[in-house]
Amino acid sequence: MGCYVRSLRAGGRRCYPLHPMLSVYGSRISYYTGKLESYLRFRGIPYALRPTVGNEERIRAGAGAVQMPVVEMEDGRWLSDSTPILAWFDRAGDPAQSIYPRDPMLRFIALLIEDYADEWLWRPAMYYRWAFLQSRQYASGVLADELLSHLPIPRPVKRRLLVRRQYGGFVRGDGVNRESRSHVEGTTLAAFARLEAILRERRFVLGDVPTIADFGLMGPMFRHFSQDPTPSELMRSVAPGVFAWVGRMWNVRRGEVSSRLIGEIDSPLAALIAESGRTHLAQLKANAQAFAQGLSRYEQTIEGVRYHRVPVSRYRVWCLEELIRHWRELDPQSRARVSLHLPRGAANLLESGAVERASGVDPEGRAPFHRAINVFGDGIPP
Repeated sequence: MGCYVRSLRAGGRRCYPLHPMLSVYGSRISYYTGKLESYLRFRGIPYALRPTVGNEERIRAGAGAVQMPVVEMEDGRWLSDSTPILAWFDRAGDPAQSIYPRDPMLRFIALLIEDYADEWLWRPAMYYRWAFLQSRQYASGVLADELLSHLPIPRPVKRRLLVRRQYGGFVRGDGVNRESRSHVEGTTLAAFARLEAILRERRFVLGDVPTIADFGLMGPMFRHFSQDPTPSELMRSVAPGVFAWVGRMWNVRRGEVSSRLIGEIDSPLAALIAESGRTHLAQLKANAQAFAQGLSRYEQTIEGVRYHRVPVSRYRVWCLEELIRHWRELDPQSRARVSLHLPRGAANLLESGAVERASGVDPEGRAPFHRAINVFGDGIPP
């Protein structure tokens, strides 16, 4: 951990931390809390993990919305949304050790993979947690103890209430049914296979050092797929390299790795880029169109599979706006190199900037210090 040296009046000097202790409000099985924690550990930034429950009013007043994670700094400032939080800490650090590649093409690819991990893999992560007995028994037990310990009702009742809420909202309420569940399982296996193939070639997604792509993928791969009993067994069976990478990401420290990244898109990375385009960018397009129409739910077809009554997310419109912004910042040569590996519709979406109705999220560009909103309304699909 870095420090600055301050002289004392009585003589002598003392080392003060560059990053005073942060309060991270979240959960030890939270998707995005795990993503943030892995980055803070990588940077050697000290933090204390604190419960969300019991601090809701404080969080809402400081950050704008109760979500996981939010960060309270010692100077009273609040940070929300893992993507801009990581970007802000990175800008405050050594530019030579940034997790955002200098190469414009690799930078965009890393940001696309992060967004794919954040917003597309969320659905299968929640499905494997709440649709399978062993996983929901584990998760409901942890959350009952973390979130509902203050309620004077039996623990089994708390667990049943949690399962009903989470399964109803984030599985069935997110378009997963008999028609689409096989695709949800298939997209999980595809993510495992794409990442496994990359990790046969190198230690991290883009080279010898973690980038924002790796930290984005830690959201689903760490606290859900590698930790929940059902997908953990699946990962160990079909993607042992990914399972090992999760441990490597949790343990890696910035000073222990070189800064070398790949120079070109190889076939394993190209497959993950294409996967992101077919699934995540297709979903972002459908969501943005539904938002423009003022809908609360919509129908989407991904890789030929129909998802019914998917909740519209204003936040995901902002995600698309941000990807388009990053795309427009690319030089023509970098755009052409990435476009070679994107489905035509995905490349056209980014090129056209087709967002019919602006999200209105963070119009002043203050993130992560803006007033946060939840991905879905009050935090769960309507």
